[in-house]
Amino acid sequence: MKLALKKPNIVLPSIPRHWIVPNWQQELTARRLLMLAAGILACIGVIMVASASMGIASADFNNPFYFFTRHLIYVLIGVTAATIAANIPMQFWQRWGWHILFVAFVLLVLVLIPHIGRRINGSARWLGVGGLTIQPSEIAKFAIVLYMSNYLVRRQDAVRQGLAGLKGAVIVVGLAVALLMTEPDFGASLVLMVSLLGMLFLAGAPFKHFIILAAGAVGGAVALAFSAEYRVKRLLSFWDAWDDVYGSDYQLSQSLIAFGRGDWFGVGLGHSVQKLFYLPEAHTDFVFAVYAEEFGLVGVLVLMATFYLLVQSAVRIGRNAEAMGMLQEAYLAYGMTFLILMQAIINISVCTGLFPTKGLTLPFISYGGSSLVVVFTMLGILLRIDSEATEAKQRGVRQ
Repeated sequence: MKLALKKPNIVLPSIPRHWIVPNWQQELTARRLLMLAAGILACIGVIMVASASMGIASADFNNPFYFFTRHLIYVLIGVTAATIAANIPMQFWQRWGWHILFVAFVLLVLVLIPHIGRRINGSARWLGVGGLTIQPSEIAKFAIVLYMSNYLVRRQDAVRQGLAGLKGAVIVVGLAVALLMTEPDFGASLVLMVSLLGMLFLAGAPFKHFIILAAGAVGGAVALAFSAEYRVKRLLSFWDAWDDVYGSDYQLSQSLIAFGRGDWFGVGLGHSVQKLFYLPEAHTDFVFAVYAEEFGLVGVLVLMATFYLLVQSAVRIGRNAEAMGMLQEAYLAYGMTFLILMQAIINISVCTGLFPTKGLTLPFISYGGSSLVVVFTMLGILLRIDSEATEAKQRGVRQ
C-alpha cells in the first residue's frame, strides 16, 4: 500500500515591487538630486584643480600638489559647514540675520583698510586670518540675500504696492555695492544685483516697478563699467579677442584656444597645454577653459547639465517651502539659487568670450577658500529648508 505524501505548504516571501521597479517620482526627490549634483561638481572640482594647478604649483612652491591639498582641505571644511548648517533650525538664520549682515559689513570695511586687507593685482578683496584667506564679498552676498528674504516677508504688502516699500532694501544693497566697488569687485556687485532683482520678481513686485529697478541697475552697472580705465579696456577687448593677443586680450584668447583644442571629446585628463603657463589663473577663474580642453564639448555639456540639475533641484526646494507657507525660507532658497546660477553663468560666459573678464570663480569647481565654503554652507541651508518643508507637509501644517 502506497502512502500519499502531502506536499509541504511553503509560502515564498513576496518581493516588494519597488525593489524591482522603483518609483522614480518618490526616489528622485529634490534633496537627493541636489546632493547628487553638488557631489558630482565637487568631485570634478577636486580633479580639475589638481590637473590645472600642478604646473604653477611646482614652479612657485616646488610642490605639484600644493593647491590640490589646500583645495581638498577647503572641501572638507565646506562639507563640515554644510553638515552643521543642515542641522541648524531656520529660526536661527531668521533671528541672527541682522547680526550676520552687520559682521559682513564690518568685514567689507576692514578689507579696505591698508595693512589689514590684502591687495592683489590692484584689488583689496582678501583678509588674512592665520594661514587662511577670507574673501568678505562672498560672505556679504549670502548675508544680503538672507536679509532680503526677511525683508520681503516683513514688508510684503509694501513691496507689492510700490517702490516706497523698497527704501530700506535699496539703502542696504546700495551701501553693500558701494563697498564692493571700492575694493573694486564689479563681478560680485553684478551677481548680487541680479540675484536681488530675481528675488523681487519672485516675491511679487509689480512688473512696472521691477522694470524701473532693473533699468536702474543696468544703468548703474554701465556707469560703473565706464568709471575705470581698466574696465573700459576689458570691454574693448571683449568685442575683439584677437586684436591684442599679447596685451589686453591675452587671457580671453588663450581661453578660446583651450576650447578649440578640446574639440568634441577633449585631449584627455592632465593633457592640457594651456594650463602650462599660457592661461593665467588656470585653476581659479579659467578652470572651465582647462576643463573644456581636457574633456571637450561633450564634457562641457555634461557639466552644464549637472549645474542645471543643481539649480532645478534648489528651485524645487524653494517651491515646496513656498507651498507650505514658509515664505522666508522660500525666498532664501531662491536667492541662494540665483547667487550660484549667476556666478556660474558669468564665469562660463567669461571663459567663452560672451562676457568681459570678471574675477568670479566657478561654484564647487574653482580653487578658492571662501567661495567654496560659502557655497557649501548654502547647500546645507537648502537641505535644511527641504527638511523643514517636508516635516511640515507630513504634519499637514501650513504656516
